[in-house]
Amino acid sequence: MNFEEELRTALRRREPSPDFTARVRARVAPQPARRARPQWVRWVAALAACLLLTAALAGYRHHQGERAKSQVLLALRITARQLNKAQHKVRMLNAAHRNNS
Repeated sequence: MNFEEELRTALRRREPSPDFTARVRARVAPQPARRARPQWVRWVAALAACLLLTAALAGYRHHQGERAKSQVLLALRITARQLNKAQHKVRMLNAAHRNNS
């Protein structure tokens, strides 16, 4: 039951310190206005973001193309290997057929 007593003590209502109101008002007081950035800075930032996005997209598309190329080459190697095996079997069957005739 010690935990419940500690909880009651922690949640008990207490009066705020005398300077509480002044501290709250000081924190919520309006901050001095910042100088607005010139319009050209925003345009340069937007242009830089567009260029970066375009470069990233081009790099990604290049990566996709290279990946597709390697997959096609792998498929061609596998196909060539299988065709060579089939061709070898056909030659063996033809040779065996000729020997039996």
